[in-house]
Amino acid sequence: MRLNTALVISSITLTVGFIFREAHLWIPVSIMIAALIDLLTRPWYGSNAMGEWVGLSIVLKFIFALVGFYATIGQLVCMGLFAWWLIA
Repeated sequence: MRLNTALVISSITLTVGFIFREAHLWIPVSIMIAALIDLLTRPWYGSNAMGEWVGLSIVLKFIFALVGFYATIGQLVCMGLFAWWLIA
């Protein structure tokens, strides 16, 4: 299984925040979960296959694409949170 950068960055941020007992650890946890969901579902929602129930397939692909977008944006949020912990 390949790792994506959102999973790596959020796990590093979570580990450092846990070690130094920082606040707002729910942010890297939620991004790590989204990155894991994105990692597992990207081959499916990235394909053109629709299946028998086209409407449901489109809705699910849209939801999984939003989860992937959250994981992608979450990388920047984790880096910002890490910087905030260093400054504060």
